[in-house]
Amino acid sequence: MKAISDKIIKNTFFNTVGNFSTTFLYFLLLPYIMLKLGPERFGIWALTSVIFGLFTALDFGSGSAFVKFFSEYEAKKDKLAFNQVLVTGLLMMALFSGLSVLIFALLINKLLFFFHIPEQLFDEARFVFLGAGIFFAFNNTFGIFQAVIRGLQRMEISNSINVGGSIFYALGIFVFLEIGYGLKGLVIAQGIRIILINLVSLFCAKILNKDLTFSFSFLKLEQLKTIFQYCLRMQISNIANLANLQTDKTLISFFLNLSYVAFYEVGQKISLFCKMLVNVLLGALVPAISELDSTSRQDSINKLYERGTKYLSAVAFPVNVFLLVCSSLFIRAWVGPGYDNSIMVVRLLVIGIIVNTLTGVGVMIVRGVGKPIYETRYAVISLILNVALGIILVKPYGFTGIVMATPISTIVGSLYFISIFHKLYSISSLEFIRKIYFKPFIVSMSLAAGVYSLNKLLIPMITIESRMDYIVLLLLDGLLFFVSFVFLLNKAGFWDKEDESLFVQKSQPYPRLHKLVSILVSL
Repeated sequence: MKAISDKIIKNTFFNTVGNFSTTFLYFLLLPYIMLKLGPERFGIWALTSVIFGLFTALDFGSGSAFVKFFSEYEAKKDKLAFNQVLVTGLLMMALFSGLSVLIFALLINKLLFFFHIPEQLFDEARFVFLGAGIFFAFNNTFGIFQAVIRGLQRMEISNSINVGGSIFYALGIFVFLEIGYGLKGLVIAQGIRIILINLVSLFCAKILNKDLTFSFSFLKLEQLKTIFQYCLRMQISNIANLANLQTDKTLISFFLNLSYVAFYEVGQKISLFCKMLVNVLLGALVPAISELDSTSRQDSINKLYERGTKYLSAVAFPVNVFLLVCSSLFIRAWVGPGYDNSIMVVRLLVIGIIVNTLTGVGVMIVRGVGKPIYETRYAVISLILNVALGIILVKPYGFTGIVMATPISTIVGSLYFISIFHKLYSISSLEFIRKIYFKPFIVSMSLAAGVYSLNKLLIPMITIESRMDYIVLLLLDGLLFFVSFVFLLNKAGFWDKEDESLFVQKSQPYPRLHKLVSILVSL
């Protein structure tokens, strides 16, 4: 178990660095993109995330699903099965992606009308949507080589590739926008990023696994059936999860207008950025769980669920609650005044994200042990509720009603999954809540009330003239909130001896961090 734990910690570190770097880079670029494009064109660019979500949902397992198979066969040292999955999956995805692009191209004009794209922007929007579809379909096919690298649990390599590709993407955005390519330049930059990442991934996968072989002799119908059954469940989950990310923007564009899409995009990006900061803890779990499952180590998986969820809740509650209480500061520090609608979006979405994040370790476990059906069920519940509530609430509440649908559906679906998962693994939900969730939640909410009260008292007494003033205030709030959280959670006795031993041991290579951890543990 120690070897698995070391892999998880190492891979989590690289996932954190990689995801934070790429997301933060786009975070910095977004105000510049908004300035260069203007509200309507930025609304169109925001809608490409719907296209991206659609093709990501239609990846049919070229992402997380294949990671499970590669991890399992690598643990068993089954080179034949490894290559069978690679070749069968690659050909399956090439055919499926090609068919998806063809259907998408035939329906693109209807899509433009559905999104209420202004007629004078039809040509630009058609180029952007079709280009995005082609590039993301390419990514679906060749993304299997990223899955190979992650399945081998070499997260430092996969994340280095993604960071490098994102840097080229950022440079491309700047160059194309400065020379006047506008929306078309953005999709070209995205295409360059996707091609670069997948070519480098292919090269690295071949180096990491020298037995990697591309031959039609590895195309096996029996293997195709196994892959198809697993990926079909993942496919349904992906499509359902897409609804929670993209249904709002689709309904807003259909019922309202592109300006509201821009407001939503800003609010959603901030809430998803914080969700990403928390979820990087999960990326290393699927291959580790697959390895444990392949060696029938069920006790270790149960322990991993409790310990992983404990660490997850200690991060998820403070990060999301702080965003909830300081959402107005985040918006004004990032894009300036005039985005009050975006503040409302952040606050509503974060409520759902807090609950949804707590399903994270359980979802990784059902994926890793080959039982994604449980994730599929809760994702479908969220999908149905999200669409239905969005349509029902838009008439009486407008923009706010559409946004409200997402946290409501997310909470209902997440609670359903947690209850089913706990029943499946004979876990007492009440005891689990008391032991894992209660203290981080209470400490976070108490500190949020303190920070909110302090801001209400101080802000009228000081002069705030620029975005930099908001940034300074946000940093001071964050320092006060998170230092207090670490201290109070430790004083509340949340960590046990095993936690403390792990923290001390893993911080030893970093003297200053080790000294700080040792002080906190001794308090």
